[in-house]
Amino acid sequence: MSSPKPIKDMNILIVDDEDKICEIMRVFLMTLGPFKSIVVADSALRAMQMFQNQNFDLVILDHVMPGKLGIDFAESLRKSIKFHNLRILLVSGFLQQEDVLHSVEIGIKHILVKPFTRQQLVEKVAQILELPHP
Repeated sequence: MSSPKPIKDMNILIVDDEDKICEIMRVFLMTLGPFKSIVVADSALRAMQMFQNQNFDLVILDHVMPGKLGIDFAESLRKSIKFHNLRILLVSGFLQQEDVLHSVEIGIKHILVKPFTRQQLVEKVAQILELPHP
């Protein structure tokens, strides 16, 4: 088993249509250390465009967004060989039981319910990226 990638080489994509939530998550994540990049997309369409130019170690994905729901976007990513093993953290305040079941079926192992604390987000991301716990 290979050792985890250093945090300074990791890229994170936050996909959420709420600017304030994106900025809060970015600030919270910066407390973990100096990531190579933490970038934001306000829709699934914009996120797909960003995948053209950059690889991401983690996608933090809001479920309820205009255009395409987060779970549907994650499912389309999972169908691609390139993104089949992409680490995804689904974030939402509006998940129903069937949404959670569908998430598990398509391979999303990590869900964070809004509202969340800095500590909850940081711990979850550290766990997903195999970083030392803060």
